[in-house]
Amino acid sequence: MAPWWSDEEWRELTAPDRCGMCADAHLEENEHSVLLGSTETTHVRLSRNQAHPGYALVILRVHETNLSDLSPDLLAAFWNDVQRAGRAIESVLGPKKIDYLVMGHRMPHLHCHLLPQHETDDPTRNVDISDGPLLLDDGELRDRAAALRSVWLRAAPPTERA
Repeated sequence: MAPWWSDEEWRELTAPDRCGMCADAHLEENEHSVLLGSTETTHVRLSRNQAHPGYALVILRVHETNLSDLSPDLLAAFWNDVQRAGRAIESVLGPKKIDYLVMGHRMPHLHCHLLPQHETDDPTRNVDISDGPLLLDDGELRDRAAALRSVWLRAAPPTERA
């Protein structure tokens, strides 16, 4: 079994200037996902891997690695955005359940995976974010993103809708 990252490896992984999420979470599209919406607190992205239809991520805008480092207000705002994203997924895709995963030992930038579980999924199987990949064609991905984005925007506080 491999040991945890060395101190030097961990410093490099957690450095904001080397963070892949800091570099591209705000972009309309990146290698892994498309942007659904942003708030003052987060960027919400639809994963290109749609092995679980609606699989999305909520990524904290500031570079933090642990929930325990957030102020109470920032923590509440993060979870509010996670809940709002989950509600959009529920509205558009009707999963049986959404699993919310906060990990970050390989990409140490605070983010939450929203992994919908559908009627066809085995509820006794462990969650695996690497299922698939099932990549939609560009049109299908754009259509799914547009539907989710529409619900996301309708749920926005009035100050975000402007």
